[in-house]
Amino acid sequence: MNLEPILQTGAVLAVLLWAGLAAYVIHIDRRRTAARGTVRAILSTLQSEDVHATTVAERVARVTPLLERVSRDMILHTAADAGTPRDTFDVLATYLVDRWGIYTLAREASFHRKSRDIWRRTASLKILFHLDHPQMCDLLARAVAGDNPDVASVGLTLLGMSTDPQATGILINALKGQKHPPSRIAVHLEHSPLRPADAYRPLLFDEDPVVRFWAANLLGEYPELDWVETELATLVNDPDARVRKAVIQSLGKVGDNIAASAALRMLRDPAAFVRAHAARALGELDRPEEAPAVAELLGDPDWWVRGAAKHSLETMGSEVWPVRMRCLDHPDEFVRNGAAEVFQNLGIL
Repeated sequence: MNLEPILQTGAVLAVLLWAGLAAYVIHIDRRRTAARGTVRAILSTLQSEDVHATTVAERVARVTPLLERVSRDMILHTAADAGTPRDTFDVLATYLVDRWGIYTLAREASFHRKSRDIWRRTASLKILFHLDHPQMCDLLARAVAGDNPDVASVGLTLLGMSTDPQATGILINALKGQKHPPSRIAVHLEHSPLRPADAYRPLLFDEDPVVRFWAANLLGEYPELDWVETELATLVNDPDARVRKAVIQSLGKVGDNIAASAALRMLRDPAAFVRAHAARALGELDRPEEAPAVAELLGDPDWWVRGAAKHSLETMGSEVWPVRMRCLDHPDEFVRNGAAEVFQNLGIL
């Protein structure tokens, strides 16, 4: 059987297929390049002085011929981009709503069926958020409760930016549920414009030590509230060392006499990192009268504790000079060396 004609036909088909594929790729690339050029023209037009000074409706009318030349996905992507100026966003969002309806955005923000729809969902969430959609918190709660990390991440970020009181409750429930990293949720709560200190108060007594830990951390940002120091001090004997560490760290930022008393007691905590933060807290609280107790930690077995004690003694100022001098004659080598380092860091040696 002569296979040569079959092989030749196959080779011809392969060449034709490759040529067709190459032509298709070139065509798609040219379309994308043209679309990007049109988007640049839209952005440039909207930022020009004669257009920028007009109303939103007039700006929409001015760029509508250009907008009709690009896909809805391109407009959606541009509107949701964090680098798009707010006045430009207003125009693109108005065009999207006028042409396809707010319901389309709300539907896309509610769910996704395929992985390629994820970016449309996150983009729609961002646009609806800036449009102050009345169902925004419900949409964000659904995003956070879902299994997709990209959608949840956008949901958490927008909740952290929200001024709606419901946003705090959603973030706290997410913190307690721990479906997403608590540290990430705590960051969004920390930067929330709502500053929901009262919402953290009951979390100090949650049965989960992770929740107590983050509640104690977050309350360290509220030195102006009188009750914070007292409430934090109730956890100085918490069974979880991580919680005790967060408590004394926050007390060093917000406290006074109660905090100083707690820090002095926690210098003898069984956990080294708690002792270290207790020593630092006494320095932050400006308690030079407690320098002798802090100086004892210069001989602590843990290097981190010794470092914290040195830092604290350095911050206490000239009042603790006699304490530092006595440490130079201490029988413990660690104490002597630590005191010498303190003098050196202060520029005395």
